[in-house]
Amino acid sequence: MQPYQEQEDLLKRFIIDNRDFDELEAKIFRFNVFEAVGMVRQEIKHSNFLQFLLNPLEKHQLDDLFLKKLLIEVLRNAEVTSSDDLDIANFCFDDANIRREWRYIDLLIHSPSNNFVCVIENKVDSTEGFNQLQTYQSVIDREFPYCKKLFIYLTKEGDTASQSEWLSLSYGTIANIIEKICEERQSSLSPDIEISMRHYVDLIRRHLMSESDIAELCRKIYKEHRQAIDLIYEHRPDMRSDVEACLTQLIQEFAEPANLDLDSVQGKWIRFAPKEWDTLAFQSACSSGWSKKQRLLLLEFWNDPQSLELRLVIGPGDKKFKQPIYQKLCELGISGLKRCKNREISYTQAYGVQVLNPTDYEEGNLQELQDKIRDFWLTYINGDLKVIRNAIFEEFEKTTD
Repeated sequence: MQPYQEQEDLLKRFIIDNRDFDELEAKIFRFNVFEAVGMVRQEIKHSNFLQFLLNPLEKHQLDDLFLKKLLIEVLRNAEVTSSDDLDIANFCFDDANIRREWRYIDLLIHSPSNNFVCVIENKVDSTEGFNQLQTYQSVIDREFPYCKKLFIYLTKEGDTASQSEWLSLSYGTIANIIEKICEERQSSLSPDIEISMRHYVDLIRRHLMSESDIAELCRKIYKEHRQAIDLIYEHRPDMRSDVEACLTQLIQEFAEPANLDLDSVQGKWIRFAPKEWDTLAFQSACSSGWSKKQRLLLLEFWNDPQSLELRLVIGPGDKKFKQPIYQKLCELGISGLKRCKNREISYTQAYGVQVLNPTDYEEGNLQELQDKIRDFWLTYINGDLKVIRNAIFEEFEKTTD
């Protein structure tokens, strides 16, 4: 451990007369209206603002400019597309209808005059649900059988979708499109609209892009003041431990009335299982030591510093047990089911639901996080958990008998 005086000198050099730090502070503390309303990583709010920009009939004075530029950019960056016959530049989107959450689809663009429909699936911190994109394609094929179709998968970094028909789009590309429109239309845009669009670009570059001015500046500061920053990080408030304590207490509190057993608490994982599963043949068939009682099927809270997820995990074991369990889960049709290969030698995350996201940690205090965890838990144990545990028990009780 460094001497106290040396630690103090490191912190002083980091804080006092640090121009890079002052520049970073100026960037991140500059007022942003979207940060003020808690939009940073909330997919719903991002989709709402994108709907506003995409709609030619809204009062942004852009007509269909943003809509066209976005579609053209997506098609230009696509390596292979079945939509090569789309001449977007010559389309007129005056009749475009932009829908939100139609059949659970984030954004739907339909232009009858162009015989065209486009789906945008928006992911900020979440990932694809089981068969989600394939389901949306089926809905569109059924409801718009004769339309030309375009499927867009929007993520922070332009990730590749599981379905080849979906074209990638990044938030960085959206920021570039909006910024270019602001420059081209500066003389005709109203000040309110221009400010809103520039604030949105700023939000994306601050929070959703890894290669931004802020990211570059952060790397520079860390390189020059690594010891001081590591010292600060070492003494940071440990929210993850507080969340772990809350979860452990909840499971123990409901252990008897809900017939649950706290299996283990280790690192990021807080694992538990319904006690009635212990009477089933498969439950003691795990081929590794991940569970104290050699359980094959466990629920676990995955407790990261900035997120909390509840997962159902099938441990390493004989495929004759693993595959029927996964098949039964698929039959339930619950949201959160993951597509997986169920290999014997590996763990299978069959299901997962998010409890807390980065926005919760940014905007909430410990009490608010604890309240949200408790609200989730009370709903969950009488909802999806009840469905899952009953289905598994009823299915495999007869096998045990």
